[in-house]
Amino acid sequence: MVTRAQMRHALQEADRLLADLDVDQEAPVDVFTIIDQMGLWLVFNRLDNLLGAVVPHGDGGVMLSTQRGAAVQRYTAAHEIAHWILDYGETTFDTADDVYHPTADREFLAQIFASQLLMPPPLVFAMCARYGIQDARTATPEVVYLLARDIGSSYEAAARQLANLEIITRSRRDALLKIRPATIKAELCRGHQPNGAVDVWPVGWDSAGAALSITEGDEVVVLLPENRTTGYRWLTDDDFRRRAGRTVRQPPPIQESDAVVADPDWLPSPPLHPTSAVAVGRALARVPGNTGAVRLLPPTEPSTPESTPPALTHPLAVVDDQFQAARRSVAASQRRAARRAIAQGGPPESGGDASAVRTGGGHDAVSIAGTGTRLLALRSVSEGRDAVELAYSSAYDPAAPTVETYRLEVEVVPSPDVLRRRALLSIDLDEDEQDTHDRE
Repeated sequence: MVTRAQMRHALQEADRLLADLDVDQEAPVDVFTIIDQMGLWLVFNRLDNLLGAVVPHGDGGVMLSTQRGAAVQRYTAAHEIAHWILDYGETTFDTADDVYHPTADREFLAQIFASQLLMPPPLVFAMCARYGIQDARTATPEVVYLLARDIGSSYEAAARQLANLEIITRSRRDALLKIRPATIKAELCRGHQPNGAVDVWPVGWDSAGAALSITEGDEVVVLLPENRTTGYRWLTDDDFRRRAGRTVRQPPPIQESDAVVADPDWLPSPPLHPTSAVAVGRALARVPGNTGAVRLLPPTEPSTPESTPPALTHPLAVVDDQFQAARRSVAASQRRAARRAIAQGGPPESGGDASAVRTGGGHDAVSIAGTGTRLLALRSVSEGRDAVELAYSSAYDPAAPTVETYRLEVEVVPSPDVLRRRALLSIDLDEDEQDTHDRE
């Protein structure tokens, strides 16, 4: 049974290490640099069912698995540092349960140390202020994931640290831990499922002109408002080149001989009466899938290759491109009434206007407007710098002006194991050059 004195000691040791190394506790902590500063060697290997290990032989060192993402690697590294300081001289092999769901006292203390080292209170409180986390109510799964992503920790570790610092209750922590990070990422990205356990960076119009720094493999999901009923869309350079090949035919001129002369004895027809509810009901009954107690919209037509823009240039590649019509939550029993109101020119009887954005509510959403959101997901396939550039203009008229532009700078950095290999290779090359110089 872990005592309060032991937990206090683990926290104090983490704080002492941060202070001794003069680490800025209001910025994300580079745990790999801490390992270097401690004089330990760091190795990334395929460990299969292990996340990490501490080997006290020689100068001592830490071994991390290459089979997990950067966030898990960082937290595991902090956990192994805890074993080095709290259990000095003992060889340790840690599984995922040891790191995230400890049962042994030494593993539980290592977890406390790791959370304090990687997520010191000043950093956590600063991130909470950024995302408006004040208590259990405001700590939604989405903002907790974003906090963890920006800190460089895993979602689970961040939820536990929020509870450790008494920002949220333990019951709220347990509720957050029941939600899979993949589910949260899909919600943030409007249904887009990222490929693998990578971080996602959903950005919108408020991110125009900004710059992102992401890890190789992460996905950037651009979400921009788009009204396709106007013929205008967000276009890439390739879209502009395709549009330039289109020809717009002008209507033929009207000849005077073709002019229509009104009959002087002509009288206007009597005004038409508004369409009756019975007529509208009969018309709706002929729509496929619109009969019976539950009425479903007909399936949407699959997108054609011509409507899908090509992938952007290296190192970002388009993995998803779709248009999501504005949707609203309408119960099955209200759908026919809503469609009847729209057909008669009035507002939907279920409340709100026809251009409402997509919302929750527990019912299947139905599309009742032409406005919506353009979703463009880009995966970082290699390191380097790139930019997402889009222009809002007509997709058909080559002479149409550009109404607005969007640009986002993206820097893709390698994964931690790649950076470590390069650092070791650089040291070897420097030593070879020094040996050559000494022999000369």
